[in-house]
Amino acid sequence: MRHKEKKIGTVGELLKALGGHTRDGEITWYRGQTRSDWGLVPSLARDDGRHLSKEGAIAKRFMQNATQLIANSPRDEWGWQHLMQHHRVPTRLLDWTEGPLVALYFASLKHDDADAAFWCLDPIALNRQANVKFAYELELPSFHDKALENYLPSKVDPRSPMNPVAAIGPRSSRRMAAQFGAFTVNHAIYQPLEQLGDRQHVWRYIVPGGAKAAIRKELLVLGYSSLAIFPDLDQVAELIKREFLE
Repeated sequence: MRHKEKKIGTVGELLKALGGHTRDGEITWYRGQTRSDWGLVPSLARDDGRHLSKEGAIAKRFMQNATQLIANSPRDEWGWQHLMQHHRVPTRLLDWTEGPLVALYFASLKHDDADAAFWCLDPIALNRQANVKFAYELELPSFHDKALENYLPSKVDPRSPMNPVAAIGPRSSRRMAAQFGAFTVNHAIYQPLEQLGDRQHVWRYIVPGGAKAAIRKELLVLGYSSLAIFPDLDQVAELIKREFLE
C-alpha cells in the first residue's frame, strides 16, 4: 500500500494522518468498513464469488418487483444498478465517499468488538491501471461516458477482463448527496482492490474496536448523526427516540 498502516482512535488523529498523507490538488476517496478483515470487494463478489453468475437474474427480479414501487423508473441500465446499490441489492459497484468523516461514521458504526478499517483511495491512480485517461489528468469518468460502456453488466466480456475503475455519477438521491457518494465498478476482475497492481492507489488506517464508541460521540458533536447520513423520515423518528427516550 502507498502508506504504512497506522491506528487512529479519534477524529483529530484521523485528520492529522490525512494531513500527512494527502497532497493539495490530489483527489482522495474514503471508505469505512466496520471490520478490518474485510477486503475491498463489491457485494456481488463476496462469499468467494459464488453469486457472480446470478447477476442478471438478480437485476431482472429487482426490476420486476421494484417498478410498481417507484414513481420514476431509471432510464438506463446504470440507473437500475445505482438504485439496486442504494437499496443494498448485490451489485458490481462499491461505495466510496469524498467526505472522510462520512467514512469514519461507517467505520465506527458497529462491531465494537472488532477493529475497523478506514480506507483511502486515489481514484486517478486506480484508473491509470485500467487505462482510463482523459486530456485533463484529474478528470474522472461518469457512468454515461463511453469509457464505462464495457463495464455494463449486460456487456461485460469475461474473456477480456478489465481492471476496476473509479467513476462518478449524478447524486440523484438525498442519501447520495448527504454521503458525498462515488463508486468503483468492477468488470470481470474481482480481486480485492487493495491487491491490484503495485498497490500504490490505496492505503488504510485501523480504528480499534475499543475506540468506536468515543468516535461516534465525537462525530455526533460535529453533526454526523444517522439523520445527517441517512436523511429520511425513519431516521427522524430514530433521532427523536435517542434524544428524548434514552
